[in-house]
Amino acid sequence: MRYRFIDEVTSLSLDGAPRIEVAKTFDANDDAFTGPCGRARVPDSLLLELMAMTGGHLIFRHLGERRLPLLLKVPECRFDGVARPGARLRAVAALRGASAVAEGADVVEAETEVYAGSERVAAGTLMYLCVAVAGVDLAAHGERR
Repeated sequence: MRYRFIDEVTSLSLDGAPRIEVAKTFDANDDAFTGPCGRARVPDSLLLELMAMTGGHLIFRHLGERRLPLLLKVPECRFDGVARPGARLRAVAALRGASAVAEGADVVEAETEVYAGSERVAAGTLMYLCVAVAGVDLAAHGERR
């Protein structure tokens, strides 16, 4: 099983309060989505991964594509509804703050949400450790988007 967690960046704002919105549709034919009584659902773990990738993408772009965001901690996460495979999901992330913790390293916090239509199905606060990777040009890797 191989997943691409962001199908499309639909909105990105790096000015003022940095914010991103992305779209994702999980393939309804994937066997990972079987549920009781034939009611398929996207597992909460994949919704969390979608939130983590959305926040990470925003942070990577916000930091000028010079530092790699690594998921550090999920202090708060709620799953409020059910996301069905085949439905177009909308994930949003906004930065809450950043703190330098060492030379070339920051901790950044993001608020994230996932929607199926107008219904919020998941929300969380995620923290990332953002580090420079010696000998790797991260901006060059970002060009393959």
